[in-house]
Amino acid sequence: MGPLNIFTKILKKDSPGQNYLSLVVTPDRVVACIWVLNFDQVEFLGFGQKSITDINSLRHQATIAIDTAAQNAKSDVTKIVFGLSNFYLEDNQPSREVSKIIKNLASDLELSPQAFIPLAAAINHLLKIEESATPHAVLIGVFNDFCEVHIIKNNKVIATYTSKEKITIDKIENLISRLKDEVENLPSRFIVYGIKDPGFTDKIIKADWKDLFIHEPKIMILDANQLAKSVAYAQAADILGHDPTLLEITKGHYPSPVKSKIEKINEFGFVEGEDILLTKQQEELERHETSDSAVKSLQPDLPKHVLAKQEKDKPDKEDYAVEVNQTPDTAPAQNYKETLGDIATGAWLSRVLAIFKKRPSVKKIAVAVAGLVIIGFLGSFIASQTLTSAQVIIKVNAKTLEKNFKADVVLRQTESSQIIGQEITTKMSGSQKAIATGTKKLGEKAGGEVTIFNITSTPKSFPKDTTIITKSGLKFVLDEEVEATSAGKPGQPSQTKTRVTASEAGPQYNIDTEQDFSFAQFDEYAYWAHNDTPFSGGSEKQVTVVARQDLDKLEKSLIDSLTEKAKADLKEKISGQKFHNETTIIKILEKEFDKKQDEEASLINLNMEIEARVVVYKESDLKNHLAQDAQSDIPANLEARADDIEIVDITVKRLNDTIELSGRYQANLIPKFNEDELAAKIAGKNLKETRTIIKTTPEISDVQVRFSPSLPLAGSIPRNKSKITFKIEASQE
Repeated sequence: MGPLNIFTKILKKDSPGQNYLSLVVTPDRVVACIWVLNFDQVEFLGFGQKSITDINSLRHQATIAIDTAAQNAKSDVTKIVFGLSNFYLEDNQPSREVSKIIKNLASDLELSPQAFIPLAAAINHLLKIEESATPHAVLIGVFNDFCEVHIIKNNKVIATYTSKEKITIDKIENLISRLKDEVENLPSRFIVYGIKDPGFTDKIIKADWKDLFIHEPKIMILDANQLAKSVAYAQAADILGHDPTLLEITKGHYPSPVKSKIEKINEFGFVEGEDILLTKQQEELERHETSDSAVKSLQPDLPKHVLAKQEKDKPDKEDYAVEVNQTPDTAPAQNYKETLGDIATGAWLSRVLAIFKKRPSVKKIAVAVAGLVIIGFLGSFIASQTLTSAQVIIKVNAKTLEKNFKADVVLRQTESSQIIGQEITTKMSGSQKAIATGTKKLGEKAGGEVTIFNITSTPKSFPKDTTIITKSGLKFVLDEEVEATSAGKPGQPSQTKTRVTASEAGPQYNIDTEQDFSFAQFDEYAYWAHNDTPFSGGSEKQVTVVARQDLDKLEKSLIDSLTEKAKADLKEKISGQKFHNETTIIKILEKEFDKKQDEEASLINLNMEIEARVVVYKESDLKNHLAQDAQSDIPANLEARADDIEIVDITVKRLNDTIELSGRYQANLIPKFNEDELAAKIAGKNLKETRTIIKTTPEISDVQVRFSPSLPLAGSIPRNKSKITFKIEASQE
């Protein structure tokens, strides 16, 4: 496969599901494509493209294109393959400058560069896969000031010719005619790619190609994304060891391996990727096991004497079994609770029913039934008094109290009114990249030689960096201190030569000869300068640099990201305690940018570690505190319970190790009950008597009783006070 042979060593063992990046680089565009292997098919996840003006803008624009593709794919990659136009190749290899740029690009993005492939070879893969045939065609790549033509046949690029001039139809015809010298007959088909101008596409379609082709050629136009797909297909072929099959799966409908196998059963019963011999062996084994069980279930009836012998030969029952005809002396004794349990749960029923196995008389049946009824009632009554527990639910009309509150949560309690809190700490580290957006002009300063004139009768000293100005306003400074002698005769100024340098970079300072200069600080009629030779060396270019806002934006983004992760980690550590986001204190432990402000760069990376600290407390402690606070404002016959406190509004403020809580709460006030005294009053009473006793308190609206377990005759409160519990349910008036 040519330049992609390196894949065989590096990518053969890649695991399924790994994402890959294919990057197409042409003279005027860079296209990124992220894709994944789904069995033998290539699934395209995201594309991105940007225009480029020259080789210097490649790194920056490629970074943006890859970032766009990653956002569309919602995925990242680690490995990259380059698809290169012949514009960047020398003897079928990337030029030294291009190799350096793509290496630096891969390093900036932390990608592993795998290999490169010429676009012509990649397009051969695209055509072969999409058309299921070995392609034979002329390829024409048309760019701004570059054109490449190829002929592909038998899965090889037979010949290539290029032109680095303004592209016209005549230029293309000339290049194709040179291909004709390489083969006997040109294929009546050519593939065009790289064109940005739709008008030029029309020119190609309408052009007369009869002089070059025996038959009118068929023309196919490839867009930028198809070029990226072609590189992906070439990359996939080398990973798989064979060409992928053509099946693009819509993202979000990725089939499971099982589903794929079901859908790929062909008309002969074969399943792709499955060992049919192994499958048949498994099916035979399953049929054999099924038949064995069927044989056992279909055995014919045996003669009675044989069955009797088998029954006799059965082993005796194990020692721990209790025989039905065991005498009272030898049977295990049951304690009182077990007997009650049997009565309550009906375990005795099977024993009583044994009476009916031998056709008894009607009298015996009547006696047995009467006994069953009596035992049932008796058992239920005994169980209800001994085994059953009762929960008495008292519903009261609660009075409502609303009140403002203030409370402090502290780590070390110094007052009883304070709530004990706990500080939880976690650390989180990470890194993030951002694209540089600043611009800066860089260049060289022009320089040259001038002659300084002094028409005065006294010498004059001009310090280094003294400014002289042209009539057009361009400023230059002296490279060194100059001592100008006095004029020899009146009207004949002295002349002293020296060198000057432009005050700023730029080509506008490359001035011609015969320019007059004046001194900014001195009399222009007494001192001036003149150049006899042109100035040179001034140049300027605009580059992408790191702006201050790039650094600030990246820092804020990473802090926010790490803070959210830290809060999630803190919530896992607090185990049910109350946590307020606004009490979180974030401290940056380490922060390191890999680029400085105004430094030339396409990407910026930031490594950071933060520490998050939060004070938490138990909400039950706060409600207990509020219940005590409410108790001071209510009558003695009412009480405020923590369970009946609702926090309506709360404001939180963090002060060092203290949290100040303030807000408003609502308390449902209920009558006070002495549960021990009340349990003693209702023990053994029926439900009507129980309700009458409890409802003597005016605020009580209803009384309900729940028995556990629920038995038919459980209509009385247990006599044992320990089996009586109370639940107070408050409802607002």
